[in-house]
Amino acid sequence: MRPVIEFRECLKDSPYFRASLEDAENDIELLEVRLEKLVKLCSSMIETGKAFHTASNGFVGGVRDLGQYFKDDDLASEDAKVAKSLTRFADAMTEVMKYFSMLMDQANRSVCKNINNFIKQDIRKVKEAKKYFEKISDEMDNALIKNSNALRSKPQECEDATNGLIAMSSAFAHNSLDYVYQINVLRLKKRFDVLETMLSFMNAQNTYFHQGHDLFIDLDPYVKNVRDQVEELSRKATVEKKEMEERHDLVREQTFKITKKMQSVKVTKKRWLRKRASKDFGKVADKRLSMDTIYALNDEFNDATTFFKQDTRYELASSAPFQPEDSDKKMEGYLFKRTTNAFKSWVRRWFAIQDNQLVYRKRSKDSQTIMEEDLRLCTVKPVYEIDRRFCFEVVSPARNHILQADSEHLCQKWISAIQAGVSKAYSSESNQTDEKNENYGTSGGGGNVPDNVGGNSNSNSPSTQNSKQQSKSQLRMNQLLSIPGNDRCCDCNSPDPRWASINLGITLCIECSGIHRSFGVHMSKVRSIMLDAWEPELLKVMAELGNDVVNRTYESTVDESIAPHATPDCTRGIREAWIRSKYIQKAFVSKLPGFKDNSSEKIQSWSVRKRTKRSPGRSLIKDDNLSTTQPSEKLENSSDLMKAVLSVSTATSKDNGNGHRNSEVLVFGSDVELPEVNPSKFLDLDLDSSEDSSTETEDTEDAKSTTSWEDMSKLDPNMLLYKAAQARNLPVMVEALAHGGNSNWINEEDEGKTPLMKSVETGSLAACEFLLLNGAKLDRRDQKGRTPLHHATIHGYTGQVCQFLKRGADRHAKDNEGKDAETIAIEATNADIVTLLRLARLNEEMSTDGMCDEMYNDVFRDFSNMASHNPEKLKRK
Repeated sequence: MRPVIEFRECLKDSPYFRASLEDAENDIELLEVRLEKLVKLCSSMIETGKAFHTASNGFVGGVRDLGQYFKDDDLASEDAKVAKSLTRFADAMTEVMKYFSMLMDQANRSVCKNINNFIKQDIRKVKEAKKYFEKISDEMDNALIKNSNALRSKPQECEDATNGLIAMSSAFAHNSLDYVYQINVLRLKKRFDVLETMLSFMNAQNTYFHQGHDLFIDLDPYVKNVRDQVEELSRKATVEKKEMEERHDLVREQTFKITKKMQSVKVTKKRWLRKRASKDFGKVADKRLSMDTIYALNDEFNDATTFFKQDTRYELASSAPFQPEDSDKKMEGYLFKRTTNAFKSWVRRWFAIQDNQLVYRKRSKDSQTIMEEDLRLCTVKPVYEIDRRFCFEVVSPARNHILQADSEHLCQKWISAIQAGVSKAYSSESNQTDEKNENYGTSGGGGNVPDNVGGNSNSNSPSTQNSKQQSKSQLRMNQLLSIPGNDRCCDCNSPDPRWASINLGITLCIECSGIHRSFGVHMSKVRSIMLDAWEPELLKVMAELGNDVVNRTYESTVDESIAPHATPDCTRGIREAWIRSKYIQKAFVSKLPGFKDNSSEKIQSWSVRKRTKRSPGRSLIKDDNLSTTQPSEKLENSSDLMKAVLSVSTATSKDNGNGHRNSEVLVFGSDVELPEVNPSKFLDLDLDSSEDSSTETEDTEDAKSTTSWEDMSKLDPNMLLYKAAQARNLPVMVEALAHGGNSNWINEEDEGKTPLMKSVETGSLAACEFLLLNGAKLDRRDQKGRTPLHHATIHGYTGQVCQFLKRGADRHAKDNEGKDAETIAIEATNADIVTLLRLARLNEEMSTDGMCDEMYNDVFRDFSNMASHNPEKLKRK
């Protein structure tokens, strides 16, 4: 037991008093530390108890849910149902958790609060008394020193010192007594306070266990009854098990049937593997195939049969409609936003897509700001023209907003989320019959677009701008839907599609576009026809292709045993299986003719038909003057004519320089009709503008109408893509990519050029854009160290230079001679290209100035429009 400090010692202020006082103070410090530790441990116990209580409640809820599953299942009688028993057990556990919650509450009140009060009140009083004591002790020492320093020669000073010492001694004595009093009171109080606190907690423990004991005493008869029922059920199960042993013959019979069926599946699989190997590799699936190829074909077969089985099970098991994911969930997160002030600074804000609006807020404020009030008037696209990475732009009739994500994955996720929000807003509005909507449909297919969205008189965009934007969108839709097959969805044949896959060149309905978007932008880049902004180059690609052209490749050999064909009213599972089989697995793409195929034994060489420039003033349909085919090989009507992308023709008057005269050759794209597009609908767009194609006429010689003739041993998807790029023949390029062609393949026999470099030489914006959309890289170099930007500059193609700079081409790249694109343009005195390259350099040097970005975008937009609409104006060097 700690000693009590005598009050008389306070008046003496002896060393013994000071030592006793120091011991008491150390004892109080130790007591405070121990009590604080106990409070922390008790708080930790309570928090853990709360977590246990939450988890236990979750478990009880699971037991109740399980009881709902067994609500009609009896144990042995009507009075002992499984659901009833589980509910009774759950009620008992709920009562136990209530008792436990009361225990935790009592622990908090009796331990944490009481001891905290003891620390904050009693111990705090002692500490405050200590401060006063130390202060008065210092003043007492000073008074003693002052009294001792007083001189006899100064009586007044001596008297003042003596009076001050007397007053300070009295004050010191009173404060010392008060301090010791507080210490002694704390010493007495700490004993019964601590014991009282723990006694209260132990009483709570006693109550908790007594309540639990009483509960289970009352529950014990019911538990025994259930136990008897379970034992009876176990005996019945044993009896039934013995009875079922006599039925094993049925099981063996069923096993025999399954074994026989699996053997037939193995035979079918073997035939399928041989067929696919022959189709893709031009040889029989035997030992000549590598193990990697066999494994790949095996995985393809397993994937195809898995999708088919899943769809079949879905159709047979349930007629319930597909339940999509929760569409009410909003996309939200932090993005950098470029401000509209003079400095064009970037700020970080919390963005969210909710209620068909794009909103943001600051981190420190609760109020949110509406960036775009109606997503139906917005489009979104990635931004490559600025130095910052991971940027995308939200475009509205009133203004544009440039935002930046933290990674490429998040950037694509935000783009997809905004596109989905636009699609949701547009589709929900199109299903309403509100008088504020205006029908813009035409005989070729139309859609509902809001005229004055929301009826808000304080709209940020004037009505004239809205009308202009909608008029342009409607004109673009009419142009795209006039391409053969584009008036219906490419995958499910649904009428009036409103979406497009720009890298595939097809139009889609909203359901199929969602499937395409889920596969990622590396497989399909989806855009809205009405809501997104379209560059002229994209319209060129779409005009060169279309649903009919693309389906001739991807639906050449449809086999519905792999995946049933999607329809406008089919389920999402069927739709996804069909699209996956069509574009990812490419299960319906016909094989390339092999060198040793029986069907092509007489064919010795192949080539690709060149596509010449088509001006809007003449028909896009051109007779095939390339070769004369056998009468039996001619297609009977236009619908049959759209079924093949390649054909075999007899070259009776050609000499390719290699001695192949009067022999059968393979010409890709020779019998394929171009899309039946009404030229009047594309008056503002040169459909295949090439800055060098004006030198080619329709009456060119046959030798100039195709690429060079190649031996059949060189026919593979990569070489076919390379030759199609040289011929600027987009349908054949689709065919090559469908067979696995690599858009970045290097032709070592032609100075190490890639298909993009070869398409640059033709001057075709559409061919270049198609390759860029399908993964072609701008940083690839040929054997001379030249990039596609070098080739475009050397040939003086301003349109391609503008196209590549917009895509972020490296203008600093130098070839093996140490020349960059600007040096080559200066030597060639090409003012337009020099202007573009120097403007790009200026934009890099002044990237922090927003005005430079605006000027850069405006100039490049003008050059893009000129290259698309009036390419002859750029044909100067």
